[in-house]
Amino acid sequence: MILRDLGDGNAQRWRYSSLNHVVARLRKKIDGVPSHFTLDACRHGGMTELEEAELTDGQGRALSTHKTQQSYEGYAKRTAKRMLSATRKRHAHRLANETATSVQNEASDGVQNEKRRPEKIA
Repeated sequence: MILRDLGDGNAQRWRYSSLNHVVARLRKKIDGVPSHFTLDACRHGGMTELEEAELTDGQGRALSTHKTQQSYEGYAKRTAKRMLSATRKRHAHRLANETATSVQNEASDGVQNEKRRPEKIA
């Protein structure tokens, strides 16, 4: 969500069409900016950067604010590098949770607040 300052300490959400017009006006004012530079192009570029960061689908959806997996998949590029990275992350997460669970459920050798007396050396 992108907000614009109303000047009185309040902010209002930009409407897509209004923001699209602002981007078009800025494009015309700045020398050297190509005509294909649009708000949609900016969004696609941002999605490409998310994909190149090798995020999982869930991470990418959270950052791009896509509400459904289906809408996110319209932007996400399925490359072998990205899929392998996401798979490695899922497996690492699962292994970390299995290790934590086995440690949490392990039998204790003593009572938590028990004071241990040092053994006397003869």
